[in-house]
Amino acid sequence: MNNNENISISKLLAVLDIQDDESFIITDVELFDDKKYLHIQKKLEPVYCPRCGSRMHSKGFYTRKLNHPVLQDSTKFYMIVKQRKWHCDECNLYMNDSFPFLDRYAHSTTITPLLILNEFKHLDQSTAAIAERFNISDTLAHILFERYVDLPRLPLPEYMSIDEVYLNISNSQKYAFVIMDFSNGEIVDIVHNRWSSTLEDYFLHIPLEERLKVKAVICDAYQTYLTMPEKYFPNACTVLDSFHAVKVIITYLNGYINKVMKKYQDRDKKALEEKNHDTNRDNKSIKKSKEVILLQNYRWVLLKNRDEINYSYNRHYHKMLGMNVDTYTIEKLFLQLDPNFEGLRDLKEEYIQFN
Repeated sequence: MNNNENISISKLLAVLDIQDDESFIITDVELFDDKKYLHIQKKLEPVYCPRCGSRMHSKGFYTRKLNHPVLQDSTKFYMIVKQRKWHCDECNLYMNDSFPFLDRYAHSTTITPLLILNEFKHLDQSTAAIAERFNISDTLAHILFERYVDLPRLPLPEYMSIDEVYLNISNSQKYAFVIMDFSNGEIVDIVHNRWSSTLEDYFLHIPLEERLKVKAVICDAYQTYLTMPEKYFPNACTVLDSFHAVKVIITYLNGYINKVMKKYQDRDKKALEEKNHDTNRDNKSIKKSKEVILLQNYRWVLLKNRDEINYSYNRHYHKMLGMNVDTYTIEKLFLQLDPNFEGLRDLKEEYIQFN
């Protein structure tokens, strides 16, 4: 070992609480690519049975590989711990060497959870990034957080906003469930996923008396959220937030435009079939009619907010339509394609102005 490695090992032993302990020996330090291995074991000394006091006999070594993310820079640090197994012939007791930095069945040293929890203080880091840094699975990082961190929730508000946020806790739990007070925007609680089973267990553990005080649940159109009042909040109604309400409206308007366009496409197809019959031809391609061109390219007339449309009287020649047009002309031609278009747009605009 060079001087830098000696210094690092000394710091490591101090952190592990085995500083100046003559009962431990380091048998080897290895470096392979980006991995460093520290081999450690206890010195061979007489061991007496804690049950009957008889001298115990060694039954060989049990080797364990521990992840230890301390003093890591560009390398991954592992401890290869050789534990002797001891047996008492008098009372038939078996036991292993004990180490202050090692818990039974653990794959990491005892200080690792503390280091991981400290990293969770940095809100700009994902669970996956923290897990990768400490050479553990993201699921284990999440389990450690839940095991040691207790963040009590606030009381449920009368008007409760719910949504999800992308946290990438694990491959199976990418979205956390967020509860907020609609009145002041304060976060009430965060649940680690939005699964129906998780939310059912969460809300049913809240006293019914508290849940009865909720008057409204404001959410998006996610089906699990829409049914929450009838499941957990008997005195509440579901309120679809304005952004998602407009999104639903736009979806239905788009669907209606597609139906109108199909009507004109079927008309054009029928006209081609009649023309082929009269001319004894078998043409397959259909030239797009003006109606289809308008419905395909200018549905913003119906879908876009009117105050966001850049109206202009500057006219230009539209080759596909075969005429000079400006914004007002396009709007007029589009609205004339179906008797319901103008009324649907007015209703959508009325709702937007209301918001």
